[in-house]
Amino acid sequence: MSEQAILLGVPKVEYSGDGITPFPRCLKSCANYLGMDVSYDYVMAASGAAFRLTWDTESWNCGNVDTIFTFDESSKIFRMGIESFGCEYNLIGRTSKTNKSEFIDFIKTKIDSGYPCIALGIIGPPEACIITGYRDDGNTLLGWSFFQDNPECAKGVTFDESGYFITDKWWENSETKAIMSLGEITKDKFTPVTILQNAIEVMSGRNYKHYAKGILAFDAWAKAILTDGDFPENAILPILAERLMVYGDAMDCIADGRHSASSYMKGLVSIFPAHQEKIETAADLFMQVHKTFGKMNGILGGWQRSENEMRMLAKPEIRKQIAEIIYEAKSADEKALGIIKELVNVLK
Repeated sequence: MSEQAILLGVPKVEYSGDGITPFPRCLKSCANYLGMDVSYDYVMAASGAAFRLTWDTESWNCGNVDTIFTFDESSKIFRMGIESFGCEYNLIGRTSKTNKSEFIDFIKTKIDSGYPCIALGIIGPPEACIITGYRDDGNTLLGWSFFQDNPECAKGVTFDESGYFITDKWWENSETKAIMSLGEITKDKFTPVTILQNAIEVMSGRNYKHYAKGILAFDAWAKAILTDGDFPENAILPILAERLMVYGDAMDCIADGRHSASSYMKGLVSIFPAHQEKIETAADLFMQVHKTFGKMNGILGGWQRSENEMRMLAKPEIRKQIAEIIYEAKSADEKALGIIKELVNVLK
C-alpha cells in the first residue's frame, strides 16, 4: 500500500436544502462518485431513514434523531443502505479490542482500490462523514465532514486545495466510532417490496429499551411537550435551548424524512401503475407529515430557534397547539403505514 493516496471529485456533503441527514447524504455522495445514479430520496427510503422517528422516554435526548435508532439493531441502517445497491457491506466498529492500525488498514485498502469510506466521527460528533484520502501512511485523513467548518469541532483541522478537510487527530476523537465502505456489487439491488418491508419495520410502533420508536414515538414526543414540569417558570435559557433543540430535531427528522418518503412513493407509480391510487395516497399522507414543519414553526413564530422561539415553546398554550399537530402527523403516518402494508401484499 502507498504512503498517501487521494480520490478527487467525491461530491461534498453539508447541511443544505439537498438533505440534512448525514449518513444518506454521505452514502449518496459515495454512490454517485462510483457511478451510481441514485437520488437522496432513494437513499433515504432504501436505508430506512426516511421513515424513522425515535423519542427517548427518559430524557430530552439530543441524539434522538441519530440514524442508528432507525432499526432496533444499531448498525442495520448502514447495512441496508449499502446493500440496497447490491454492494458488499464492510464495517469496523470501535471497541476496546480494536486499534488505530485496524482502521488505517481498512481505510488504505479501500482508498487504494478506489472506494471512498464513510466514517462515524473523525471531526466532531459521531455523525457520518466521508474519507477520501490519506497521508502519512494513514495517520492523516482527508475528506468531507458536516462539521469541518465548525470552530468548536474542527480545532486543528486544515484544508486541502480540493476543499477536503485534513486531520491527524481523528483517532484521538473519542466520537470516532466506526468506518465502513461500499464494496463490489455482489447481489441484486433491493426491490421496492424489500424497501417497503423495511419501512414497515421502521414505522411500526414499539418500545425498545427506553426509546419509543415508529408510531409510538409521536405519543412520547407529545407527552414530553405537554409535561409542564419540563418547562418551569423562569427557566434559565440553557434549559429552554435544550428543549427547543430536541423538539426541533424531531421536527426536522419528519420534515426531511417524510419529504423523501413521499418522493420515493411517487416514483413507484410508473413501476406499478395498477396501484397508482394507493401509492399516491401514501405519498400525499407522507407529504402531510412533512408539512407539519411549517405549521409548528408558524405557531412558534419562526424557525430560527432563537430566544423568542425558546420562550414561545415554554408557554403551555403553545405546547398544547404543537401537541395537536404532532397527533395529526401521527394519524397521517399511521394511515400511510396501513397502505404500505397493503401494498407489500400485492406488489410483484
